[in-house]
Amino acid sequence: MKKVKKALFYVIAIVLALQFLVPLIWMILSSFKIDEVIYRDVGTIFSVVPKFSDLTLKSYTELLGFYNIFGNLLNSLIYASVTVIIGLTINSLAGYALARFVFPFKDGILIFIIALMIVPIEATILPLFLVVNEMGMINTVPGYLIPFFVNVMNIFLFRQHFLSFPGELIESAKIDGLGEVGCFFRIVVPSSINMYVTVGILTFLESWNDFLWPVMALSNENLMPIQVALNAIFSDTYNIYTSHIMAALTIVTIPIVIIYIVFQKYIVEGAVRSGIK
Repeated sequence: MKKVKKALFYVIAIVLALQFLVPLIWMILSSFKIDEVIYRDVGTIFSVVPKFSDLTLKSYTELLGFYNIFGNLLNSLIYASVTVIIGLTINSLAGYALARFVFPFKDGILIFIIALMIVPIEATILPLFLVVNEMGMINTVPGYLIPFFVNVMNIFLFRQHFLSFPGELIESAKIDGLGEVGCFFRIVVPSSINMYVTVGILTFLESWNDFLWPVMALSNENLMPIQVALNAIFSDTYNIYTSHIMAALTIVTIPIVIIYIVFQKYIVEGAVRSGIK
């Protein structure tokens, strides 16, 4: 009976995995075909198991010839990386303070943070734009990045994590002469690497996939992130083809896949420890 249940579990897991993988495989393979071949293979096994004679790099060479997609990709990598590094520092410090320190209005601040978590970004994006515009920071990198360094969800996640952090480790470090700052950066941070990686991945994906704020905050083509550039590419009805779209989506997907492959161990462990489902 146990073997039957185990076999059934693996069958269901494989079916679910294929449900997510087949569209990804089709996208990647279609990026190496011309449009005529893509339409010819739709609905056949050759859409996911191609003939090698049909594969070509033509869509990539044409796409990169028409658009500065690597420049926009680099912009997104820089924006997301800066947001992750600064955001992790600020939000983890805030979460640590809410979890370990006692200070006036602490409970009120926590309630305020929880309340902000349920407010959709669409409700705050216009006031945010007006504030940034009033400061003269529209169409600048600082004006685009600074508003999203602080993330109330990440503060809450760090706070929940640090609530369960062993206080004995901190007390031992203090006995050895470390101050609060030293305890945090030399004891707490190294011991919470799984949590930092998990929140870092979530922050990176949020920045990487963001579209609404970049459209409002940036109009300079040289500063645009990849998601805004993709919208411009897909709107070009003269030069763009299905194979070009698949190539662009494949290029954009590669960094995300690499991140998941490299950090998958930390993501799983951090999610389990933090209670994320």
